[in-house]
Amino acid sequence: MTEPVQQIVDSPFKKAPRPIIGALRAPLDKLPQSENFELVGYNPLPNPGDTRPRGVNGPTAVSGNCLYVGSRIGRRPGTGASFGTPALPPDLLILDIQDPSKPQVVGALPTILNATSRELRTIPDLNTLIVMNFRETGPDSSAVNNYQIYDITDCRNPVLKQTIPLGVDRPHEFFLWRDPRNSGRFLLFSSIHLGNVMEPSLRVYELRDPPNGPISPDPVATFTLNPAVPRTEPIDPSAYRDDHFVFNAERPAMQRNNVHSMSVTKDGTRTYVANIHAGYYILDSSRLTQGLPCTPHTATADARTHTDPNLCLRKLNPDPGNRVDLTPPYAWTEHSVYPVPGRPYLLVSGERNGVDTCPWSWGTILDISVERFPQVVSRYMVPENLEANCFPGGPGDPALQREFSPHQQLVFPNLFFVSWYSAGLRAWDISNPVLPMEVGVYVPRPATDVVEPFRNSPDVWFWSQPFLYNGLIYMADVNSGLYILRYKGDRADELPQQGLFISNTNF
Repeated sequence: MTEPVQQIVDSPFKKAPRPIIGALRAPLDKLPQSENFELVGYNPLPNPGDTRPRGVNGPTAVSGNCLYVGSRIGRRPGTGASFGTPALPPDLLILDIQDPSKPQVVGALPTILNATSRELRTIPDLNTLIVMNFRETGPDSSAVNNYQIYDITDCRNPVLKQTIPLGVDRPHEFFLWRDPRNSGRFLLFSSIHLGNVMEPSLRVYELRDPPNGPISPDPVATFTLNPAVPRTEPIDPSAYRDDHFVFNAERPAMQRNNVHSMSVTKDGTRTYVANIHAGYYILDSSRLTQGLPCTPHTATADARTHTDPNLCLRKLNPDPGNRVDLTPPYAWTEHSVYPVPGRPYLLVSGERNGVDTCPWSWGTILDISVERFPQVVSRYMVPENLEANCFPGGPGDPALQREFSPHQQLVFPNLFFVSWYSAGLRAWDISNPVLPMEVGVYVPRPATDVVEPFRNSPDVWFWSQPFLYNGLIYMADVNSGLYILRYKGDRADELPQQGLFISNTNF
């Protein structure tokens, strides 16, 4: 039998504890596993009136002493609704975190039936909570897709003020950009992702003085590579690497090219885009963010489209085919793209869903010193991302019901944190971006009595966006609840000790 590959090998000259950083994750019965993280507080996130972990936890957001936790599965009216499952109580939990060592559930916010509160953001100084809802893929299609804007002056009792309706178009992720020249002006960059994906799949909405100021239901700008790059197109299955044809996975014969996610620089001049299977590229968004007159809707006919300097969103390299494109040969989704503050690099990562497909995806660092021609300078991964660990009885065996895809990053100039599904929370030193070094690992022992476990798995599922709040990292596990951590490893002294830091906003 093939031996599992590790990136750190025990010394033959002395016995030492099993390595954690850079090593295979410990088996489920050997968890927790921690290096350079201290657990400060924990809450299992039960439904109101229950004591068991509810499961299906989604995104997190914070304002003052209130923490909000959404759900990957929305409220359901009763047995026989979505997927024949029993009813669930309100799906957005509210916690008091005044004492981070003892976070307590103090309320719940009812949201839309059969829709999931999949992304959250707050504007703490304006007492604003933004909830992104999208319809579940189930037999009941009555739920709507939208953004809800809440007044959280009383943070335990959010009051709905406004809604941005999206109709049948289903949002997936969003970036909230605040104008550094006008603190009351915000641009909400939204991807349109699954379901009946309609181009343009990048849409931008303007918010003025939320939560009560005017919000137009119509986007102020949009972008699509279509029709030069078709929204969907056939692909030769032989274009994919053999190491992705494992277990029950099949090589795809079709790829989707709509936008998955995006991020925006602090000054707003650049927007970085991750298309699902059409790679990564950079937009000039300076006219839009500066409030200058510009052509709002960009549809890409050919390379000449992007030579128009009046476009609100314009691809820097006008060639539609010029992208950092990894799929194929890799059979994953291009998921995240984040700039490294103050440095000419992008952190990008793929996402390969499923417990029966191995190996999973990894991350890449791009050099954007010459923005028109981004270059790969390094990759970062966990050992389970190596093909050698994909064999029955090994770390990638589907019987283990695990997934090792990176998901969301929290990025600082020399250090970043990433939620890595069953690999937990990981910390990486990128002071030398050509040689990223893992410097921290936190993998909890998951709860055993979960009301609705994600994918019916007993394992760890770190999915949500980690954020730093007053020096502590807040992170929700889909199954097991909320973890509040202090990072104590290399470059911990570089982390701000006051304020909120999340990489899906610029403030």
